Amino acid sequence: MNREIKEKIEKIKNWWKKESERPLIQISILKDKNFINLNEFWKKEDEEPDFDKLVDAQIENIKKLEYLGVSYPALPHLWGGRGTPMTMSAYIGGKAIFRDETVWIEPFVTNWKDIKIEFNKNNFWIKMSKKLIEKQIEKYNGEFLIWNSDLGDALTCFSLIRGVENLLIDIIEVPEIIIEKIDEFVNAWIETHKYFLNILNEKIPGDASWLLWAPGKTYACQCDFSTMISPKLFEKFVVYELEKLKNYLEYIAWHLDGPDEIKHLDILLALPYIKAIQVVPGAGKPPCSSPLWLPVIEKILKKGKNVIVYASNKEEFETLIKKFFSGNVLISCGIDIENEENRNFLKLVEKYL
Repeated sequence: MNREIKEKIEKIKNWWKKESERPLIQISILKDKNFINLNEFWKKEDEEPDFDKLVDAQIENIKKLEYLGVSYPALPHLWGGRGTPMTMSAYIGGKAIFRDETVWIEPFVTNWKDIKIEFNKNNFWIKMSKKLIEKQIEKYNGEFLIWNSDLGDALTCFSLIRGVENLLIDIIEVPEIIIEKIDEFVNAWIETHKYFLNILNEKIPGDASWLLWAPGKTYACQCDFSTMISPKLFEKFVVYELEKLKNYLEYIAWHLDGPDEIKHLDILLALPYIKAIQVVPGAGKPPCSSPLWLPVIEKILKKGKNVIVYASNKEEFETLIKKFFSGNVLISCGIDIENEENRNFLKLVEKYL
């Protein structure tokens, strides 16, 4: 690993351990918009791609950005160039359908009693993910990190393999079966995460989720499905899952995705093993610097948690850095410096790097 990345991950390690004296800044500057279309190397979901060419293209794409602050280049865990979250839904038997930008899973569960959720290294998608990670490690040159697979959470994966409406009925009518399946899911989740991390740790220390590297086993825990359930049901199912993961994962962040998840915040803040909350405003919603989110960020910090927030322009960044100048804060920015406004933004941010 080169010296620059070593220095960045040392700062991130201190942030996780609450030993940082000032906010961390992540800033990625787009230098070249002509990204290689990675879908060209993995066109069909039922065919094995040319992983050699795919990973070479990934490496070329990460060179199209400049990484300042604690931002670092990383090879993503994507099936082509498509967003690939909730991979456990495919690892436990779901049929993956490739779309232009995402991967969809066809529901297949008609009766929970007919399936057993377990880790199976011969599953097609586990084999594909393993080959991708192995090729990334083979081409590792010390100048980037590598994501682990974005495994997802039990309820959101269940909503994909069972259907949203069916799962909403299940959690009311047969909650004991859903709890049983969460038990199976978490056991399979841990085995899967460990399986891939063992490969990654051949050359890379710690663990890098799609969100952030950490010095030990990490994941950005989440539950998109939670927007549709009450805090009481959130405690019954989601916290139940987290309680089973807490002894395996060492650095848990929570992906708070949009205003509809704020109703669960107090429950999350009461869980001592959640070390950080990532505040994601949501598409078309007010930014982190808005009156909607500023009290939320303040509450997170008062509870002693770290927080990850986002700024997309000078005004947003100024608001966040002035209000929350704390070593428990990480502010992430992305900049295209082809115009004067973004250059001014960069000048402001550079003062804090």
